[in-house]
Amino acid sequence: MKKSQLKKLKCLNATRQIMEMAKKEVPKRNEYDNQESFSRGLFMRCQVEKGILKVSLFLTRDLRIGSHRPVYQVFVDREARDFVTWDSVLEKWRGAKVDYLDWPHAFWGTDRYMGPKDNKILQTYLGVSEGGYKGLLEYQRKIREEQLKKRHKKQTDPWDRYLEQVPELPKDWDHWVDKEGIGQNYMFYDYSRKKNQKGYCSWCEKEVPIEKPKHKKEGVCPACGHKIQFKARGRAGSFWTDKRYVYLLQECRDGMVLREFRAWRCYKKGEYENPDYICQEERRVIYGDGLAARTFYYGLYKKRDFRWIETSSLSYDRPSVYWQYFKEKYEGQLYGISLPDPECRGLMRTGLAQFARQREQTDPEQYLYHLRKKPYLERLVKCGLFRLSEEVYNGKADLKIRESSDFAKSIGIDRYRMKRLREHDGGSVYLKWLILEKHQGKEIPDSVIDYFSGYQIEPKDLGFISEQMSVVRIKNYVEKQHKLSGRPPKELLSTWADYLSMSFRLRRDITREIFFKPRNLLESHDEAVELCGNKEIAMRAVEVTKKYPDVDKICQSVKEKFEFADRKYRIVAPEKVEDIMYEGQALRHCADSSDIYYERIQNRESYIMFLRKAEEPDKPYYTLEVEPDGTIRQKRTVGDRQNKDLEDAVVFLRKWQEEIQKRLTLEDYRLAKESSRLRVEEFKKLREEKAKIWHGHLQGQLLADVLERDLMEAVRSAEVGDRNLGLPGDGLVSGNLSDRSEECIKQEEQETEQKEKLVLAVAA
Repeated sequence: MKKSQLKKLKCLNATRQIMEMAKKEVPKRNEYDNQESFSRGLFMRCQVEKGILKVSLFLTRDLRIGSHRPVYQVFVDREARDFVTWDSVLEKWRGAKVDYLDWPHAFWGTDRYMGPKDNKILQTYLGVSEGGYKGLLEYQRKIREEQLKKRHKKQTDPWDRYLEQVPELPKDWDHWVDKEGIGQNYMFYDYSRKKNQKGYCSWCEKEVPIEKPKHKKEGVCPACGHKIQFKARGRAGSFWTDKRYVYLLQECRDGMVLREFRAWRCYKKGEYENPDYICQEERRVIYGDGLAARTFYYGLYKKRDFRWIETSSLSYDRPSVYWQYFKEKYEGQLYGISLPDPECRGLMRTGLAQFARQREQTDPEQYLYHLRKKPYLERLVKCGLFRLSEEVYNGKADLKIRESSDFAKSIGIDRYRMKRLREHDGGSVYLKWLILEKHQGKEIPDSVIDYFSGYQIEPKDLGFISEQMSVVRIKNYVEKQHKLSGRPPKELLSTWADYLSMSFRLRRDITREIFFKPRNLLESHDEAVELCGNKEIAMRAVEVTKKYPDVDKICQSVKEKFEFADRKYRIVAPEKVEDIMYEGQALRHCADSSDIYYERIQNRESYIMFLRKAEEPDKPYYTLEVEPDGTIRQKRTVGDRQNKDLEDAVVFLRKWQEEIQKRLTLEDYRLAKESSRLRVEEFKKLREEKAKIWHGHLQGQLLADVLERDLMEAVRSAEVGDRNLGLPGDGLVSGNLSDRSEECIKQEEQETEQKEKLVLAVAA
């Protein structure tokens, strides 16, 4: 339908009869929303013009105030099987059915009126059983249903044509599924005290002699030799077997198709010889070149009907209606793996048949997925490396493959070690030990590799001790400690590494066997924990000192220079990394956990100091970050806060800054100058990035503003020129600064201060 032509059609306005009928309607107030409603809420007219059915809809409320024009005009083209609606209020076209147009709330539940003559026209034109509103809606729904099916067929028809290549099931398929795929068989018997009894075997499907049966007891059929479960007919009732997955691989036009079924048997009470057999196909995967796959599952399509639907999911990540609420394994029996001429010849080119023979159940789709990603999986299977191939199949191993015609060299070993790997059914851990052995050029006994791989211990797990002990000695030591403590060997290695790290922190010589190989590992570990005070802090301290090796030494070197006390307060310098960590944990701020402060200490950009009350010198109070000249960057207490009690301590901090000026050297001032420059650059960068604080009581504030408010710059004492600041090569006479040197320093200080103020002003 052309909308431009529809707009040229004559508008059907309300007739005099409709207007009079509307005026006779008595309005009623709705008790819920206080809106007016009528027994007839809608009046309708229709007419056929130029082959188009025009239906005008009038609201009673509009008619009662004298409006003749319809609120909606519906145009229906019977030949085109389409309709469209003109909204007279909004003056736009609408594609909705009449029940989805915008109606007042009071409209619903009222009658809709159309005259007998118009009803007949509408029924005849639309070919519907009812007239008026219901007939129009019935037709619109039918049209929408047809359009929806047509739209769906555009998607589903290509699927159906593609799936036409799936061949018929093998003739013995149902028999194989029933006997091999489901895999659960029973021996039904009647309870009797007679010695000579008979039972019905569900696999043999005949009566066989049995001895001492017991309900639900496992056994073997004396005739066919299959495993069975005894079921007393009087107690079995109705039941069904587990639902088992079974798979079929067949050749098809594009390559091969993997078909997944779920099968089970239902036994009704008293009818155990004739169970109901169910086998439902649920999934199809068609593989083309390079194992490129297209996957389909049987499910509810668009909430309408059940059919084959294409999906991109893997077998173990299914989004359809059946599997979206839980995960499960999709392993089952694979048809044809024991046949000399399998149903699908392509199956033999994957290694899947050999792999499936080694396992009770397999998920072929999972195997083929990993085979596509890791083509070496087929070689692993065909070389007899089943444990290694199992790990690749489960996604637990990913081998580094090198270019070589010799597969042993491809995986990093040689033929001799390949033979050992196969004989010991080694996995990826065993392979890593063989690769290490080949690299070192020294053979590791099989018993050692078996022991380590049995506990999933890799060569890298011994990195902390391998330079001091051979793998044989390590294995013997771990084995001894395992017998002594009962702890798993891999856990003992972790304990051993922790112990050595703590011993290193305790300044022990861990190159000596008495320390690196304690007689009782757990006792020595616990002793080290007790000496360190806190295992987590000790381990963290080891990490920090390895990364920033000079932190402890620097903390101790500034201790005498920066410590100071009066009657109320004192400044305490930490002696080692652990002191800073304990302080940070006690006050719950970031000084202990953030590497930035250790990095600044390492670079002598700033130091960490502790502000304590004189009467409680060991109790954490405030943590300070100070520059080499005493400038205080940050002052933080519990929860990274500053409380009102700090105001009283500020006087002491100024006093401390003045005092330490007497102790500083030219090197300290040089470091302070660089520290000041870095601070100004950091503030500028923070302002450019508009960095904010996202947590805590300062949340939402600009970080640069907070840091600037916290800053307490040191004021250098006039006595600095009268002190002994002599350093080798400084050109100082008798240890005192010359007048010119003092003048230069003051001039440099003034220039630096001016630059800092200028940069801060620009940043602000």
